Amino acid sequence: MPNLNTVQLLGKVTWEPKLRELKNGNKVTELGLGISDNFKNEKGEWSNRMHFVDVVLWNEQADFAVDHFHKGDGVLVQGSLQFDQWESKDGGKRSKLRVKGQRVQAVLLPKPKAESA
Repeated sequence: MPNLNTVQLLGKVTWEPKLRELKNGNKVTELGLGISDNFKNEKGEWSNRMHFVDVVLWNEQADFAVDHFHKGDGVLVQGSLQFDQWESKDGGKRSKLRVKGQRVQAVLLPKPKAESA
């Protein structure tokens, strides 16, 4: 059975990216991405909710993100889903689904419209 694991997300950076260099020389950073979702609620009124996604970037993409993105900037991320599992310090099992970003670019997002009274 063929598989497809492709993600494209457009949102705003939620925290300042910080570059880390691993012992093997690889560079990595994580971006928090806030994605707005507009929908009609049960009353037929437009409403908004936010979704928050963690994105991990490696090497050249990590360097690019640290050099060019700041909290609040619009970003387009193309990548794939990555499921991580680990054991916490207290012995509990933890897991997280995040995006492994393969390409990121800055985008200019429109400012939210002010609601009229």
